[in-house]
This record gives sequence, C-alpha cells and structure tokens, in this order.
Amino acid sequence: MDVNLSGKVVVVTGAAQGIGRALALGLAAEGARVGVLARDGKRAQAVVDEIEALPGEALALEADAADETAVAAAVDLVDRTWGGLDGLVNNAGRMRTGMPVLDTDVAELGEILRSNLVSAVVCTKRFAPLMIRSGGGRIVYLSSAASLQANAGGSAYAGAKAAINSLAAIVHTELAGHGVRTTALVPGLTVTPGMREVVTDEHLERVASRYPGGRVGQPEDLVGLVTFLCSDVAAHVSGSVLAVRPPVDR
Repeated sequence: MDVNLSGKVVVVTGAAQGIGRALALGLAAEGARVGVLARDGKRAQAVVDEIEALPGEALALEADAADETAVAAAVDLVDRTWGGLDGLVNNAGRMRTGMPVLDTDVAELGEILRSNLVSAVVCTKRFAPLMIRSGGGRIVYLSSAASLQANAGGSAYAGAKAAINSLAAIVHTELAGHGVRTTALVPGLTVTPGMREVVTDEHLERVASRYPGGRVGQPEDLVGLVTFLCSDVAAHVSGSVLAVRPPVDR
C-alpha cells in the first residue's frame, strides 16, 4: 500500500505545537508540501525550519484560523506558491474543562466556539474552493473524545467538538460532488502543551491505566492515520467520524 504524498499540498492549522506540529512534520516526511498555519508567525517558521531540515518543503502561514481576512491571505499565499491544494487539516483549537453549565462564562464560551468551531468553518470556507479548483482532496477535522462523552464541566469544549463531527459530515454532503472528502478524527486523551494546562497528573495516570501499553496518546500517534487519509489510498473514505481511542478514557 503506497501512501506516499509526494507533490501533494497540505495545510495544517494550529501547527506551531502539539498535534498540529507532529502532523505537519509527519506529512512532510511522506513528501507533502506543507503549509504551517499558526497565529504566531515565528513559531510557524520554526516548524518550517524543522521540515526543511528533513529535508522537506514548507511554508509559514501566519494567521488566526478564525479570522477570515487573515485566512484568505493565507489561501492566496498557498495558491501563489504552489498553485493548488490537496489537503486541509483543521487542527486549530483550545481545550477547556471545569466550566459547569450553571457557571458558564458566556464570553469564554464564545472564545471556545471561535477557537474550535469557527476556525474550522472559516478555513473550510476559504481553502475548499482552492481544493475544488485543484480537482478535490481531503479535509481532516480534529475532534475529541469529549465530543462523545458527558463529562461534567465540559459543555463548551465538548459541544464545540461535537459540532465538528457534524460539520465533517455536512461538508461531505455539500462538497463530495466536487471531489472533496472529509473525516472527523476523535482522538482520546493526547499529551500536548494545551492539554497539560488543564489536566492533572492524577487524571493522566488514571486514563493511562485503561490504554494499550499503559500510556495515553502522543501527537505522533495520529500521524499514520492522517497520512493515510491524505493519500489516494483513502479515496473512498469520507463523511465519517473515526475514533482513535479505547472505548473509555475518562
């Protein structure tokens, strides 16, 4: 099975650290030309430097993934540099727990929705036309196991990620006729800088005891599946929600 991505252009959002960085490096290692989109241009460039050292080909895209004007400029830069788009990985987002419904901070709720859901909608809206013009491609949406659970205090984040699952299916319905395939990935607990800010060591140990090998996920654990999805081998996989987790991880 050949999942070589040589010549394909893939943009990864939220790619300065964590899952996004791991996916950008992994896709580049398989031959993809990678657009590294992040709010912090210096950190995006640092990932580009890592990719070029592989060696690989990459482009820093400084943009807030939920800012339509900034994303439109990133699309234009990708188009001018590479002339098309084959893949988009909507990974940008921020985790938030510990906010019960009755204690909801509406401003914080809005920020969680903006970071996770609005960013995915904006990037889909702006990048998909370039993908369609290129003959189609793959959009991967990074969801979360929280979207399938009823964890107390998680309504804002879980609600945003549940909407991502629906968004992937809806975009498939709307764009499959243009050759655009979609998948929502539902990772279990994955160790990232953002996750470490809100999850205790005790919780990590408890979840790890239920995982294969006694450990929770690492960003690199998602690289193989995303590489497969962005390849031509996965051409018949679309509109689905794929869980990358044991049955229980809370």
